[in-house]
Amino acid sequence: MEVAAASGGGGGAKAPKDVIAKHCNACHGTGLLGAPKIGDKAAWKERADHQGGLDGILAKAITGINAMPPKGTCADCSDDELKGAIKEMSGL
Repeated sequence: MEVAAASGGGGGAKAPKDVIAKHCNACHGTGLLGAPKIGDKAAWKERADHQGGLDGILAKAITGINAMPPKGTCADCSDDELKGAIKEMSGL
């Protein structure tokens, strides 16, 4: 029976909004512990400028930064799924 595998949304890539809702919003929704807020393009751009652009931010998200754990608690997210969430949150 392979039906159980499909219960997570068909087994395809996680949508950025789903990743954000489940793993990012708790901190990035409020700016908790200095996290850049969702939609605050200036704060995200400043981070991008200091960390090597979108790829630099992605690298920090993968390894963790400050209080944020590696992959922001989404241990099963692919790099592309994390990058999609960052793009959605930052507007980069």
